[in-house]
Amino acid sequence: MKLSKLTKITLAATAISLTSLPALADICPRLNGAVDLSLLTVENDNGDYNCNFTPDAMRLKLYKILLCEQLPTVANYNDTCEALVNFSSGKDIDVTADGTTPILDGPVSLKEGSYTHAVILIANRISSKFTQTFSQPIQGNNGVGTTCWSNGNDAKISYESFALGPGDYTKFSASCGAISQASPQWSYYSYRGLWNPDPNRGNTYFVNSAPYLTITGSGKDVHLLSDISTLATVTAGESGRNPDDENGIVSNASYMMGVTKLTPIATMSPNTKNIDLGFKLKDTFFQKITTNNNYYGNKRCSETHGILGASSETGAHACLSTSYATTFDFKILVE
Repeated sequence: MKLSKLTKITLAATAISLTSLPALADICPRLNGAVDLSLLTVENDNGDYNCNFTPDAMRLKLYKILLCEQLPTVANYNDTCEALVNFSSGKDIDVTADGTTPILDGPVSLKEGSYTHAVILIANRISSKFTQTFSQPIQGNNGVGTTCWSNGNDAKISYESFALGPGDYTKFSASCGAISQASPQWSYYSYRGLWNPDPNRGNTYFVNSAPYLTITGSGKDVHLLSDISTLATVTAGESGRNPDDENGIVSNASYMMGVTKLTPIATMSPNTKNIDLGFKLKDTFFQKITTNNNYYGNKRCSETHGILGASSETGAHACLSTSYATTFDFKILVE
């Protein structure tokens, strides 16, 4: 077996999407760097004015990167593909828009050959950190202001609970106030199910495997796994609500596996030195900007449900309840 010795594998954000959650939104409109509320349009009956943005950083826990000579499956990828990296306990990797991160602590060897596909295995939790300004005051979990930031609370699809009554705004994963108060923290979103975009889906909102997401044009597959070679079990109740709601998603997922076709084919030879791994970061995270007033207490998101306008109680024009990645896309380039 001939081996190529790689001296470097680097990680970077890349301008290269695979939809994994039901948050398809336009890019956040801006005026002088701030999200311009006047240019947002209502998205649904919940009074949401959602938009997509680029966070300051994304964090994921990396377990494996593998190269394959044919399209792998969940059952065989770990045996038939060649491992570039294999962190048994996982390794936290931070991705920023303007930076690169070395993944290896030293060189690695890989069998020479032509590789058509790549696999990445990460934990099913992705976190983000951001600070965001708005053209008008916004309600967060504990205050109102034109600056909002990730606060370390768990990000969720929704903070409402049909079974338990109105939602609790104090659990929002965004805080708001003055820019001097901003103290961004890592807020995690756990992928318990993958959104099913099939128009013939019936009541199957969330699934464990999404090879058909190639219909979105991404050309990539994504799977949720309970262990490194077993698809997770995913069931979802009404509207796919959160697991602290009796209608919520029930899942034993621990890992997320992504598969991409390499174009051009990656040829490993004695001249191969480096591999660059890139994750899409630009405009792949979602902000839930909502005028929904169905939360405990008198912290109204706006004066009127469905309309952006100053609340007579707080002055907020909307709530920023949560933010999370709605796409998972990566590329591998062999040099």
